[in-house]
Amino acid sequence: MVPTSQRIAPSNQNTAHFEPGRFSAAIGLVLLLGIPVVLIIRIHQAISPRLLSPADPAPAFAARDLNSNKVHQIGFDGTPTALLFFSTDCPHCQRELASFDRLSRRFGDGILFLAISLSGRTKTTELIAHNRFGVRILLDEGNTGPDRFGVDVVPALFLVGADKKIAYSASGEQTFAAREQLLLDFTSSMRSIGN
Repeated sequence: MVPTSQRIAPSNQNTAHFEPGRFSAAIGLVLLLGIPVVLIIRIHQAISPRLLSPADPAPAFAARDLNSNKVHQIGFDGTPTALLFFSTDCPHCQRELASFDRLSRRFGDGILFLAISLSGRTKTTELIAHNRFGVRILLDEGNTGPDRFGVDVVPALFLVGADKKIAYSASGEQTFAAREQLLLDFTSSMRSIGN
């Protein structure tokens, strides 16, 4: 047995030592790195457009007809409208446009379908010719439509009711079945409003 006076206290190397200087430095570093990140996020949110939401009024904009080169004012005259913004270089947009074209053949009697290309005339006409789309496609090279609708990601789909207000809005690709169900619900709601 070892006398108490000769016992050596065991050293625990896993014990954390609190040093006030290091703690303050760590807090300072977190603040120094965190504040700019928060500011960048806030600035981006402030300057990024807000995608229009249901019940927002649908804004008018101008788009060019690819065949006649005539500029059309898209003003939503009370006809239920499906509006798709797309880019020819985007594979998601190409698939969405193909679905949109199919849906226009199914629902085109009660809904006006407009696809708005944000690409140049040459690329847009090549895409149409290659795929033989029948849906009406207009050109918006100045991006006035997307700016007014708050679009920063394509494809972007909007459904505008007879009341000239947004009934649905979303960016990104969805399946044909999802879009078909959406349009079934939209036409059903338009019929119930009309009655």
